[in-house]
Amino acid sequence: MATYTEPMRPYEFVLSDHGGISYESATLNSGSGTLVPGSVIGRITKRQAAAPIPTIVGTGTGAMTLLTFGPDVQVGSYVITLTATSATAAFTVTAPDGTALPTGNVATAYKSNHLSFLIGNAGTMTTGDAFTVVVTAGGTPVLVGTGSGVVSAFSLGPLAQRGTYRVKLTATSATALFEVRAPSGELVGTGNVATAFASDHVNFSLANGGTMTLGDYFNIIVAGYTTPEALLWDPTAVNGVNEVFGIATHGAAASGTVAVLTRLAEVKTAALTWKSTVTAAQKTEAYRQMAANNLIVRS
Repeated sequence: MATYTEPMRPYEFVLSDHGGISYESATLNSGSGTLVPGSVIGRITKRQAAAPIPTIVGTGTGAMTLLTFGPDVQVGSYVITLTATSATAAFTVTAPDGTALPTGNVATAYKSNHLSFLIGNAGTMTTGDAFTVVVTAGGTPVLVGTGSGVVSAFSLGPLAQRGTYRVKLTATSATALFEVRAPSGELVGTGNVATAFASDHVNFSLANGGTMTLGDYFNIIVAGYTTPEALLWDPTAVNGVNEVFGIATHGAAASGTVAVLTRLAEVKTAALTWKSTVTAAQKTEAYRQMAANNLIVRS
């Protein structure tokens, strides 16, 4: 007679929790396959993007400078619209998903978790004039300055932060030194034009075609998703799936949704299910990530 293997039951891996506060819902990625209760999952939360500094559309002649992006940056179009005609005119800011961000004023630096910039008060400022900042997924960073170098072969590293990485030239030459700073402001490292730059944050090549001028810079943007999608946790991924989001409470098919135990709980080690390639050493790293959210694994 065939042996029957009892499947894992919903919530069977849970030893204790703190009720609803311990759980969140996740949308599954189409490549997630069928999950079982106890599946350890991460979410796709990061992707490379780019956005050039836009010119004004309308009758005015104001200019935008100092454009950078924060951890909440979205792919799509941010629209900045002047609501008055003056040297310190107010403006509105609308995010790609339609959210109205805090308003600002010409000649005053604007800062938010989405984007930051300065609209100068030189020239005219006219009601209804607008700037559209287009953030493109996978786009090519555009040089800001007087040179003509080009970034290529860009990829994320496992420690990539959402926001703006600034690559700034510190010399003028075909093999000029440059520095790379993370969205947090920390120095990631230095490199040289015409030599591939590699790090745990970002990787790229800065070609020495054209001119390379001291102070020129590129903004490399790491954007998120309005609805991050879940996959089985993968420590080799660089798109956020390498960060444990939580543990699926029940079985679910790809492209569906699933309840996830994410914090303030204790779970059984033997009742967890992993991606087939995950090693014992990598599971130890996953337990460390879980512990940071007070998700404790017990034998």
